[in-house]
Amino acid sequence: MLSDVLIIKNSGIEGSGYLGKLLSRDGFDVTTVNAKYEQLPEKNFPLVIILGASESANDDLPYLKAEQKLIKKCVEENVPVLGICLGSQLIAKTFGGTVYCGPKKEIGFYDDLMIDDDSDFLSNFKNPSTVFHWHGETFDLPAGAIRLASSKDYLNQAFRYKSAVGLQFHLEVDEDMVNLWLDNAKADLLKIQYIDPKKIRSEIVENISIVKLNMDNFYNNFKSFFAL
Repeated sequence: MLSDVLIIKNSGIEGSGYLGKLLSRDGFDVTTVNAKYEQLPEKNFPLVIILGASESANDDLPYLKAEQKLIKKCVEENVPVLGICLGSQLIAKTFGGTVYCGPKKEIGFYDDLMIDDDSDFLSNFKNPSTVFHWHGETFDLPAGAIRLASSKDYLNQAFRYKSAVGLQFHLEVDEDMVNLWLDNAKADLLKIQYIDPKKIRSEIVENISIVKLNMDNFYNNFKSFFAL
């Protein structure tokens, strides 16, 4: 089993959550950097995880460009990369996919994730399945990428490109993270008529265990696929 994992945060409030707990449980030695304020390590890691943020992959920011260089280097060397939310968009953009605004923002628990039949990573998921969404942008798949999941409003919810896997949605969330994100975005959410923060909070207890079970399945499938 691999021992070293690099987790790249792009926001102070978007951490590894339940995924981090699984990595620690399995004895991985996790190095976490906040790319906004810290340089990416020179050291080569056998697994890289890139987390989300409110920024766009299209933003002209040096640290996002540095992450894209790292993604390209990892894939060239067949090193597994997992990108979540912004991380998935950075993977798509790195290999020629276009990132753009989706038809509407998806925020909250959605039971609409449709799993592609040949998805090794999302096997054992119900179809449709429940995930937590918080995004307003989407992307076209790079040439040669394999779609793993889609939803009603977002055709590309998960994909693999060689050794990189992108998840537009959040399986890593736990109760505290969902509440923190809702607290942090309180003013912005008031401007979106079709998003109800109170409803989302009321759905945490019912749905978080399902999302965590899906994270368990994805995590085990990811490790198995890449022989981690």
